[in-house]
Amino acid sequence: MTRQAIPLLLMLLAAAPCSAEDPPSFALTTDTPQYCALLAKQVSDRHSPIMDVQRLLSDGRAMCERGLIRGGIRRLRRALVILHHVAPAVTGQPKAHQ
Repeated sequence: MTRQAIPLLLMLLAAAPCSAEDPPSFALTTDTPQYCALLAKQVSDRHSPIMDVQRLLSDGRAMCERGLIRGGIRRLRRALVILHHVAPAVTGQPKAHQ
């Protein structure tokens, strides 16, 4: 691609039609209490007997309720990672294929 083609390409991309009804092609996550609740629900719906998951879920929920959103989200995400990699073998749930 030549240097002259780059500005033209950028102008074409900027002029591309975009509708407010078009769904985004990515999932946007933010550090909000709502996202915290969503993660907590995803963890609790798995009903894991793993003590680390239960502790991370409890700590994550408590932190989110106290307004420590980032710390709560960090713990809840860690619980989901454990569930994704370890829990299927422990709970007998099939592991998702990627």
